[in-house]
Amino acid sequence: MLGLLAAWELGVRAAGIPAYTLPAPSLIVQTLAAHFGSLAGSWWVTLQITFGALALACAGGVLIAMVFALSPTLERALFPLAVVLQVTPIVAVAPLILIYVESTTAALLLCAWIVAFFPILSNTVIGLRATDRHLRELFTLYGATRWQRLRLLRLPAALPYFLAGLKISGGLRG
Repeated sequence: MLGLLAAWELGVRAAGIPAYTLPAPSLIVQTLAAHFGSLAGSWWVTLQITFGALALACAGGVLIAMVFALSPTLERALFPLAVVLQVTPIVAVAPLILIYVESTTAALLLCAWIVAFFPILSNTVIGLRATDRHLRELFTLYGATRWQRLRLLRLPAALPYFLAGLKISGGLRG
């Protein structure tokens, strides 16, 4: 990493690349030090929006995935809509959100939520479906209710899938 930074610094200086095109690492550090006060405030707002959107995406994604798991009819009706929204680029939706949502912070939170929501929803739904057939039959044999099956069997089985969705969503936040 240090070698890469040194090569970057030397390359910028040797080629005479203007700072507005490609700043040298030393200039970046100087600028961060000179403007730390204003940048720290912006960084804090970014962190709040990022983690707020991720928390809302987790809550919404898991709740809707549970509804889909309990109602296959509702899943068949609404999951295609979720897929269509997932493949719609955020750059196509963001201007509309900025126009119709008065608060810039709320608009940014909504954009970040949209990006984080769908990987969590789709992975959790897959995980809820992926429970072992024999365990499902065992729960049926013992007379477990739908809620008991969801809480005691399907949710624990879906945890690795949820965490994979969380990893994807967390990576998309950068």
